[in-house]
Amino acid sequence: MPKLVLRLLTLGILCAGGVFGQQGSFGQIAYGGSWQTTFTLINVSSSGTATVTLSFYADSGSPLNAPVQGFGVTSAYTFAIPAGGSQNVVLQSSDSTTTQGWASMSASGGTVRGQGSFRFLVPNGTGAISEAVVPLSFPPGSTACLIPLPSGNPIALVPFDNTSGYVTSLAFANPSASSSESYVIEFDDQSGAPLAADTVTLGPRQHRAFVSRDAYPALLGQKGVVRIHGSVDLSLAIVLGLLSNSTGAITTIIPVIQ
Repeated sequence: MPKLVLRLLTLGILCAGGVFGQQGSFGQIAYGGSWQTTFTLINVSSSGTATVTLSFYADSGSPLNAPVQGFGVTSAYTFAIPAGGSQNVVLQSSDSTTTQGWASMSASGGTVRGQGSFRFLVPNGTGAISEAVVPLSFPPGSTACLIPLPSGNPIALVPFDNTSGYVTSLAFANPSASSSESYVIEFDDQSGAPLAADTVTLGPRQHRAFVSRDAYPALLGQKGVVRIHGSVDLSLAIVLGLLSNSTGAITTIIPVIQ
């Protein structure tokens, strides 16, 4: 799969930081250059209209003006979902340049759940489309949290595989509007021997995505586990992972919490 796909298509697999009210996060958005992102949001409440705002952020943490289909370019899109109803929000651009970032969702009234889907036109001349879906991540303690985080500062163990045509990508986003966060990452092979280590530091609302074998050459041809923990609290993070192979198949990587 082209490197561009691996750099941009990363899936949320942990809870977003608990810094908002009824708030969720999508750890990756991408549009333009054959990319399209679609948010599908559902108001599961039996009564009460939900007022929802999707806010878009660039890698730098600054607001990102994104093209909302049927509305126009905006960094924050607000809409209503009736009780039991749903809404699709599509980010689509005819630009040849791909733009990436992440998105947060805030809602008042009702109870909103959802997912984001990523569509990419594979550049092989066949018209094939590669798609993957990521759930809307919620703060720790929420009943909607995909991978509930225990108290304290747990370690997330994420399998990686860079052998036989497989490639693992990772991404981080800091959902805090006011503080910087650091995340220690340690890559070990299957025997537990260390391969690489680093500290990822992100300012408020910043985002970083990378192909593991490109960022850390020692991981080329290796498989094992990456250990991730925060310098203060891992819950103040969106941690992302994806496994893909040369055929274009995509698999979400589910972490184990230590």
